[in-house]
Amino acid sequence: MVEADLRIEGMTCDHCVMRVKKALGLLPGVTDTQVSVGAAKASYDEMRLRKDDLKRAVEKIGYKVVDGALA
Repeated sequence: MVEADLRIEGMTCDHCVMRVKKALGLLPGVTDTQVSVGAAKASYDEMRLRKDDLKRAVEKIGYKVVDGALA
């Protein structure tokens, strides 16, 4: 398992937090997420998922992952 830290623009409330947590949690290989307004941390299986997949999932629901924020 590896962890990725994401800085996310456009999140303003608990509803945003829930949307991001759900989007990341639905990805195959994600085992844990910690999400707060403006940030997310996800633990995932790098054999099943790439860091870019996390970014795409967040951006698909309308938020922006700040460039260079993927750890």
